[in-house]
Amino acid sequence: MSHNPYHTEEQVPTLRNSVLAYIDILGYSDMIRESEELGTQQEVLSRLHTTLSKRRELLEDKTSPKELRELIKKDNYALKAFTDNIVIGWPIRDDGESEFWSAFSKLSIFQLQMVTSGFFIRGAISVGNAYIDEIAVFGEALVEAHKGESSLARDPRIILTTSAVNAAREHLTHYEEPRHAPHTRDILQDSDGQWFLNYLDCILIAENEQGPYYNEFLEHKDKVEQMLQQHRGNPSIWSKYAWVAGYHNYFSDLHPEHFNDNHKINVELFRASPALIV
Repeated sequence: MSHNPYHTEEQVPTLRNSVLAYIDILGYSDMIRESEELGTQQEVLSRLHTTLSKRRELLEDKTSPKELRELIKKDNYALKAFTDNIVIGWPIRDDGESEFWSAFSKLSIFQLQMVTSGFFIRGAISVGNAYIDEIAVFGEALVEAHKGESSLARDPRIILTTSAVNAAREHLTHYEEPRHAPHTRDILQDSDGQWFLNYLDCILIAENEQGPYYNEFLEHKDKVEQMLQQHRGNPSIWSKYAWVAGYHNYFSDLHPEHFNDNHKINVELFRASPALIV
């Protein structure tokens, strides 16, 4: 049986320095409201429930082989899900680099699979004291991550808050050539200065063995194009999917050895420049 890493041997709730991720589903309230207007509440609920159930199994390692689950165990982290929010904490045992790797790996696959299922997410990763169990979520890391998600993430991206950026910078100093550090693939810096999770990199997780996961990349392309077309008349929502389209194409350009124009989103769907009416 797996134990909550935030409990002591006496099962006392204990704050621990942690890597913590706070994520939620983009436009959750609008989704409910729109389904009520269209009379599709049951359909949307069924799709959402099925998707979250499957993707949560991924976060909890339930889809991993039994031998791997027994080797890694769930003692390395704790997860709490409520409504459209998920909080995951990884108590830090050393300098936090292995916990960052675990967080980046899980969250990247989770975010990609949520998008290809039609649900876009955003969130924030922080470092600090935290406590998580089935009853309560508590600590400064939660406050910082929640603030980052609500005020800085803005688009469908998982950003790193100041504490997480500082920790990642420290990890880079462990390498004689920082460009060889794993973080240089896991993290990108956006035009507004925010560091965010480069979740599409999981497309290349086995590039040397079997090549990129092209089907998943094309599914990502298709979902983003659908959302751009669907929300073209709502600028505040459309702009968020335009951001994802820009990221998708940037990632494609970053790896020309694997991707070409057929893998990219049609720029005309999210071009921000004005045009003549005639």
